[in-house]
Amino acid sequence: MKVTEVKTFLVHAVRQNWLFVKITTDTGLAGWGEASVETQERAVAACIDTLAKRSVIGQDPLNINKIWRQMYHQGFWRGGFIHMSAISGIDQALWDIAGKHYGVPVYMLLGGNVRDKLKCYTHAQTGEESRHLCHDIGFSGVKCMYRYGQLEEKLKEIREAIGPDKEIYVDQHGQLPAALSADHMKAAAKYGVVFFEEPVGPENFEEYRLIRQNSFGLRIAAGERMYSRFDMRPLIENQLVDYIQPDVCHCGGISEIMRIAAHAETYHVMFAPHNPNGPVATAASMQVAAAAHNFAILEFWSGVLNRTDIFDLDLGITDGYFKVPTKPGLGIEVREELLAQYPFQDTQYICDFGEDGTVLDT
Repeated sequence: MKVTEVKTFLVHAVRQNWLFVKITTDTGLAGWGEASVETQERAVAACIDTLAKRSVIGQDPLNINKIWRQMYHQGFWRGGFIHMSAISGIDQALWDIAGKHYGVPVYMLLGGNVRDKLKCYTHAQTGEESRHLCHDIGFSGVKCMYRYGQLEEKLKEIREAIGPDKEIYVDQHGQLPAALSADHMKAAAKYGVVFFEEPVGPENFEEYRLIRQNSFGLRIAAGERMYSRFDMRPLIENQLVDYIQPDVCHCGGISEIMRIAAHAETYHVMFAPHNPNGPVATAASMQVAAAAHNFAILEFWSGVLNRTDIFDLDLGITDGYFKVPTKPGLGIEVREELLAQYPFQDTQYICDFGEDGTVLDT
């Protein structure tokens, strides 16, 4: 079996564009991956095309480790979110082919599932939205993000709306220096927040040491803007986080995210995959969540439910959990003939300014 074609699809999805990858073989077997990254989808698609020509087409798709190493090591320049997102999409599609070839879910090729259901949360910004997503749809909790000074008021609103048994997560997006983030953490600690995500930016590990000393007992999560096991190593080995959050769309795909999870496990760091992405990335994340011993919870963007016409994926959200998938490969079918109904649109993901016109960190 040989790879004959690597094709990309840009699909608009409400607030962003999804980038899907389809790999076809000479046997007719095909696999899907996702490499969505806000505002830089076309750059990633171009990188996928380059990697495909250089390292994928003509190869046996079952030699996933060899292909991954070629994509990462051959070409001199390594890492960064464009390169690693391109590798991620291709890698997921190769695992999808492998699972379909052997007739089993991908997690069986990773050693089997270690759990029967997958805890999941989603995003919300208001009390009413939180109540609907937790109590009507069935998520275990919600993650919110607010500007400095607004957090405590909004957390109070959300906690009152969802009650004491549902969970709250806070994402700071690394927007503030450690001292100001510590103030946010102090406020969040009053509302039973499970973890505080990216309290400081990804550029300075020493700030994580500082925030670790001033976290008011809150667990810290980070890793979405780090793009390989090498990038995440300092956070894990210095035990600066309680939850590591690699993104299967950006960290090197299923191959690399499993290596990161295993590394984190040796330091008793929990694994909570970052996944505000589309349906294929969700399917891939569900496979690794089923197989990783230290998995804690999976992020899910509920906007995916607005595009269920283009894919078939049995999420089965019940009492805060997804079902463990049972179909071969990633467990998702993409309706390729319908993708053109949602053509690429230029989107301004986030662009915020202060009162004085200063460009704010997003």
